[in-house]
Amino acid sequence: MPPPWDALARGADLFNRGLYWEAHEAWEELWLELEDQPKLFVQGLIQVAAAGHKAFVQDQPRGCVKLLGTALEKLESAPPDFLGVETQRLLPALRRMLSEAERWKAGETTGVHPTVMPRVVLLPR
Repeated sequence: MPPPWDALARGADLFNRGLYWEAHEAWEELWLELEDQPKLFVQGLIQVAAAGHKAFVQDQPRGCVKLLGTALEKLESAPPDFLGVETQRLLPALRRMLSEAERWKAGETTGVHPTVMPRVVLLPR
C-alpha cells in the first residue's frame, strides 16, 4: 500500500523550510500507518529531520552524527526513488552532511552549515 502522498509532501515542505521538528512530526503520523520497507524508509526520513533539529536547534553534534548514520542505513537499503522521494542527489548529500557532522563532533569545526542539509524532493506523480 503506497503511503498517502499528502503526508510525504507536507513533511517535505516543512523539512525544506528548515522546520525539522515539524517535518519529523508530520512523517511520524505517516510512519505509524506503514509496514515493512516503506515504514523503514519513512523512519529514515524522520531521522534525517531529527538530525537537522540536533544540528541547527539543539547544537548536539553527537546526536546529529548518530541519527544521520542510522538514517542513511535505512534510506540506502531502499530502491532508487522509493516512495517517490528523489534519492539520487539526496543520499550523496546526506553522506556529505554526515562527514561534516563527524568533523563537528571531533571538534574540527564549530557546526554544520545549514546549506549542507539537502532538500527532500518528491518526484512528479
